[in-house]
Amino acid sequence: MTKNYIVKELINQMKERIPPGHNLANYLTDTLYMGKEAVYRRLRGEVAFTFDEIAVISHNLGISIDQIIGNHLSNRVTFDLNLLHSPNLMESYYEIVERYLRIFQLVNGDENSELYSATNTAPFTLYSSYEYLSKFRICRWIYQNGKMKTPASLSDMHVPEKIINAHKKLSESIRKVGKTYFVWDSNVFQSVVKEIKYFAGLNLISTSDVMYLKNELQQLLTDLEHLSIKGEFNEGHELYIYLSNIDFEATYSYVSRKDYQISLFRVYSINSMDSQSPQICQIQKNWIQSLKRHSTLISGSGEAQRIAFIEKQRNIIDVL
Repeated sequence: MTKNYIVKELINQMKERIPPGHNLANYLTDTLYMGKEAVYRRLRGEVAFTFDEIAVISHNLGISIDQIIGNHLSNRVTFDLNLLHSPNLMESYYEIVERYLRIFQLVNGDENSELYSATNTAPFTLYSSYEYLSKFRICRWIYQNGKMKTPASLSDMHVPEKIINAHKKLSESIRKVGKTYFVWDSNVFQSVVKEIKYFAGLNLISTSDVMYLKNELQQLLTDLEHLSIKGEFNEGHELYIYLSNIDFEATYSYVSRKDYQISLFRVYSINSMDSQSPQICQIQKNWIQSLKRHSTLISGSGEAQRIAFIEKQRNIIDVL
């Protein structure tokens, strides 16, 4: 594979991804903090982009290393493990949320964008704006990493404003995808309730915390009921919720727009590894669609199944 091919591939991907109305040379000048002539020499192939420059471009424009280097060898795919860089646990958490947010912002505004997600627990993107549920998620993250002390009560927990804002933006972004397909286990609230009871049993959250969490779970369930009846988010963004009749062991997601796609596999509790390989993305999409065939649609139809599902989740929440 020649150097010219790699440069051409990189430039093509950048042209597709830069914000509308921007000139590529001007964009790179601002992004890489370098002079115009240095940028043009790279675009002409006279000087190679450094690895650090490619990393910045990849981060800002959502271009995979696969696409940049043209890694099209059969049976070889690059996955990004999204290793955390900050020694501060809250900063690391913010990095994770920001990465998810960047993915959704890349596809927002494209009416042909799609999200496929198969999960056996309630998707955080649907409750990220809830105060206590999002605090509990951070609390679990802190406890699991053991690098800082968990709060005596969630009400005393200080969450940086930028994380709160990122949570709200994440909740808004998922509602702007053209079409969203959820495949859920029939006990999606069970794992959250189980974890709340476990943390309460260890006195890591207070009795009042449990009450607030229960109230928010009930509100979330009510919101989900309304969404499933409508079969759409606001402004006509379609929503399809399926209840799986078979078990699956992990959370799989696939996000796409006309010129971008990415597959995500949840790992390490709230993190994920991902790939923009067309081969992996097609496999991921096909897998989730195969789960749909073994599932029951409860949004916009399937009223009896929907009522039974909501009642089952309500009973699961009521044990708190």
